[in-house]
Amino acid sequence: MMPDRTVAAARHLIAQRDAVRHYERLPEELRPADLDSAYAVQAEVARQRAAAGRTRGGWKIGCTTLQMQKIMGLPGPAHGVVLADSILTSPAQVGLDFTVAPLAECEIAMRIASDVPARTGGHDAASIARHVGACMAAIELAEARYADRAALTPPELVADDVFQRAIVLGPDVADWQAVDLEGAVGRTVIAGEERGQGHGRDVMGHPLNALAWLADALARAGSGLKAGEVVLTGAIVNAAPIQQGQTAVCSIDGLGEARLTIL
Repeated sequence: MMPDRTVAAARHLIAQRDAVRHYERLPEELRPADLDSAYAVQAEVARQRAAAGRTRGGWKIGCTTLQMQKIMGLPGPAHGVVLADSILTSPAQVGLDFTVAPLAECEIAMRIASDVPARTGGHDAASIARHVGACMAAIELAEARYADRAALTPPELVADDVFQRAIVLGPDVADWQAVDLEGAVGRTVIAGEERGQGHGRDVMGHPLNALAWLADALARAGSGLKAGEVVLTGAIVNAAPIQQGQTAVCSIDGLGEARLTIL
């Protein structure tokens, strides 16, 4: 996309998100044609947000399973930006003036302790682990914000941060190395009813593999993970709708739980 179209597409997405209503697709002339263009729009959204005082606080990783990649039409995982003021502490409460068509995803989050440099040959679980200061149970507050999601192209999904709205973090677990992140069971319970279970290994074999993928993807784009950022490593349990008046609880063995109520 040409720079002026990228800027216009970013403005459109920001206006849609701030309106807190079901989205309309980007106008055809502003739709990114490929993933490179999509990430350019995503970065421009972050730039415009930062210029307005809303800085980046971390990242989300989505579509970490072959099943989700097939559903979304993506060739691999995708990442999105998480704004600092959209990182909430459990127990969190938000109203329908904050989110539209909310979904809860159970995830393992990681807090970055030191800047992550590019690594020759790419990062792996062992190299990226040295940069993780804490892990915690988390909820991604995603949104089914398009009336006809099936009509969207994969680049449109990526440009719009892959449905991310906010994240809810449980308490930091500094001794996370003592937790079996690969075998840990995650559960989503909404209004007292279990909506699904999964394991840490469901995220690219190990959540650290997802973090390594993100570090390499950002390095290729000339960016990188920074100390203090928080990363959602991917859904352990599929997204589940959460209605007004309901509470979602996402728990992960060894990492505690995160709670979100829609008021």
